[in-house]
Amino acid sequence: MISTVLNIALWVFSIAGYVIYNLYNKNVKLEEMIQKQDQVLRDASATINESDRVLKELDKIGAFQSDDEIGFFFQAVKEIQATLNQYVTNK
Repeated sequence: MISTVLNIALWVFSIAGYVIYNLYNKNVKLEEMIQKQDQVLRDASATINESDRVLKELDKIGAFQSDDEIGFFFQAVKEIQATLNQYVTNK
């Protein structure tokens, strides 16, 4: 009787240990993925901020007139930059 109870307990603990081990490995992999994605987002945010700075500098200089083709393109780029600025998180 005691042998049966011990066998069942050992079986249950073995299954629980296996499940915990697998869940731990999955958690480690997901944390690594999150760190990589966070780095990508930080890099993208830095790129967006830099392009915003350059566009504002060019706009201050008035290097592009709004009545020619280049000015039209510059206005379109400024609108795209304004949309991108909505997604930048400043920490």
